[in-house]
Amino acid sequence: MGRVLRRVSAICMMILCFHPAAPDLNAGRLIATAESNLLEPLELARGTREFIRKGVPQGVFVPDGGWAVEEDKYVGSGREKSVLADHVLGQGNFDLEVKMTLNKVGANYSAIRFGAGRLVLGGDGGKIIFKGLPDAKNRVEICPLDERVNKDDEFQVRIRRRGTNLIVFIDGKRIHQQKGIGGRIGEIGVVAGDGPTLIETFRVSGDLQTSDRKVRINRDALKILDRDERITRSIEGGLDFLLDRAIADPAGVSPSRTEAIPGARALEAYAMIVAGLDINHPVVRSHLEYCSRSMPNHRRIYDLACWTFALDSAIAQEEQDALLMVPELTDAQLQKLARKHRKDLQIAADQILKAQNETGGWRYNTNSTDADTSVTQFASLAVGVFARRGIEISDKCWTGMINYSLSRQMPSGEEVNPVIILEPYREKKDLTFPRGGTSVESDEIEPRPLTAAETRTAWKRGFHYADKNPKSGSWNMSCAAVSSLQVAYMFGKGALTPEECQKVRDAIRDGVAWIEGEWEPHKNFYGMYSMEKVGDLGEIKTIGEHDWYLEMSDYLLNRQENEGKWGEGEADYHGQSDRLNTSLALLILKRASAFLTRGPRDVVIFTGGDSSDQEAQEEWILVPRLGTSVHMPSLVRTLRLRPKPKMLKLLEEIVASLPTWKRPMMVPYLALVEERVNSRGVRKIIERCHEQIRPSGFSDPEEMTGWYKTWHRAREIGDDELPEAGEELIGIAQAAAGDPVLRETAIRAALKLGLQSSAQLLLEDLSSEFRELRVLGYQGLRSLYSDLPPEFEVDAEEEVRKKQIIAIQGWLVKQ
Repeated sequence: MGRVLRRVSAICMMILCFHPAAPDLNAGRLIATAESNLLEPLELARGTREFIRKGVPQGVFVPDGGWAVEEDKYVGSGREKSVLADHVLGQGNFDLEVKMTLNKVGANYSAIRFGAGRLVLGGDGGKIIFKGLPDAKNRVEICPLDERVNKDDEFQVRIRRRGTNLIVFIDGKRIHQQKGIGGRIGEIGVVAGDGPTLIETFRVSGDLQTSDRKVRINRDALKILDRDERITRSIEGGLDFLLDRAIADPAGVSPSRTEAIPGARALEAYAMIVAGLDINHPVVRSHLEYCSRSMPNHRRIYDLACWTFALDSAIAQEEQDALLMVPELTDAQLQKLARKHRKDLQIAADQILKAQNETGGWRYNTNSTDADTSVTQFASLAVGVFARRGIEISDKCWTGMINYSLSRQMPSGEEVNPVIILEPYREKKDLTFPRGGTSVESDEIEPRPLTAAETRTAWKRGFHYADKNPKSGSWNMSCAAVSSLQVAYMFGKGALTPEECQKVRDAIRDGVAWIEGEWEPHKNFYGMYSMEKVGDLGEIKTIGEHDWYLEMSDYLLNRQENEGKWGEGEADYHGQSDRLNTSLALLILKRASAFLTRGPRDVVIFTGGDSSDQEAQEEWILVPRLGTSVHMPSLVRTLRLRPKPKMLKLLEEIVASLPTWKRPMMVPYLALVEERVNSRGVRKIIERCHEQIRPSGFSDPEEMTGWYKTWHRAREIGDDELPEAGEELIGIAQAAAGDPVLRETAIRAALKLGLQSSAQLLLEDLSSEFRELRVLGYQGLRSLYSDLPPEFEVDAEEEVRKKQIIAIQGWLVKQ
């Protein structure tokens, strides 16, 4: 059980602490156990937003640093160090509340900010001061701070406006009232002061308005999730940033270079689709329609290649969504999807293939006569896409691409012993492609590059941008050329002799050996994206001591800004901008190049349930109608960004397919979907799912989360085999007498531990109105003791069962 339940519990916790509108697990009304208390949820005014909850920041900016999460408190120091909400106060009534602790109550100089106003805590040698409203001249010394606040004790400040009256409370006692404060208030927050100032809660209700500043990513809050979910949240934050910018200025992706706008919009569309956004989203559709109009007469190879990637990802999304609902679709049926995008893909192929010049490579424009390694890597990957989509590629194209890349590699280099570990072998369903009107098939499976004895010795030979037979290499160009050769070997080796194939393998090996020895992937986003292509196209797990994806994703997670964007890297690249950086970062985090070389059936959403990770088995749920299993995390990520009605209804099928006592495992998954997509239709579907999970329903979200937490704990005790928690488990079962789902879960866990102390509960369940509990009660008694109990008929008339229960009760006394 272990990891799976802990993981979904962390997901639930993240939802409830990261998003202001969601309930708090710890505030829920828990079903009583032997050691638990009933916790009443705190009533909040309608429209309340919590910017800091239980010390975890949720919707805040920290403009100048100085704040961090420490032991469940948000802690700041510095007179100019503010934490600001991502909303502002408008003209109406409001309640602003801060629960905080001060390290000293002398001249601490912490403050609550509300527009031009300040409530200063410890000003002028230790006084509470109100100033700044209704005008800048107003300043009122209220009282000494130590009369209201004790050092190191938590206290509550509440600032309330009704009409034009502003009232200040500390721990529920009014300390000041100021008249004549109307109009829009503006920005709100807390100043740390000399500190440390500790904040438990910062929340506001009333006339709140969104501001231009938006917080999409909070690294402190993300730390409670595992890496996989952190990456998901990071991707969604980057996607939201791109959408905001694209809505405001569709063509602003390359503001300094108007000629690059088509390619930049194509790259942004590609990143959005790979991130999971629906291809019918207005922004994606606008980008693709713009490209469809402008690209047929466009000459820039970079742009045409990015358009190719965007088109391929759009086609793949339609294929994958169709397969999600009907896995048995044939290849011929899939070919009928996305016809407009397939037509555009052929247009892109015609231009790129004709633009390959006598060098065998590509340069900036379709009429160029020279070439460079950078443009060639984009064109090469596009050619790989064309091949996978069944567009005919000539032998001359493949050999020219290879020969050009080889000519940009150092002719010699230092002898080394590279350490390259590949990902576990993934069998390709079909890597034979039309070539010259025929198909090449072979029963022999040639090993991937970088395998076998050929990697024991290598020569560090990097690649250059344009020099022929260079004396040195560069990071970006070495990654670029290696990825070009990987594409050519993967899709075009049928055009090569065995000797030429080995020459390509040697070049890839030596290029990766150079990359290992000169490791520096974080200089800029272009270089990281180039490295992603090497790693994913080559199915490489580690290069030397470097787990390339782990290192690069950690780098990106730690440098994403609050807005969701990625700013400058350690070094810039030509045409760099926040939007291009963010697009490349999303492609890296999603490992986009791997998708360009896989078919629609290789995407992991469906499976027969064959997973090498036994701990992750519960993430796969069998759907009888489909005859296959669904990977719930993948489905949820799809639904969060593409909540199509048919796929949403699949959630109901999945819930219904589970045994009743296992259905609560869907609670965090449903919460993840509802968190991102909160339309009326989604709410109705999720409400129906909740009814299946607990027919008696939930009085409020707090009760649901508390109930789920108790169910989770019962399963954890049984599955992790914690006999020391046996009394707690029995307490859960006793408290759940009227709740068949929770009762059955707790009883099953008790039986797994062999707890004979559950026998009385089993006896009680023989009289239950729920057949499942009667069945489990009798089966449980049979399993706990070596002597068999008297006969019991679960479906007999009530009078018959009563007599049988009396006999069983007498038998139980003798055990």
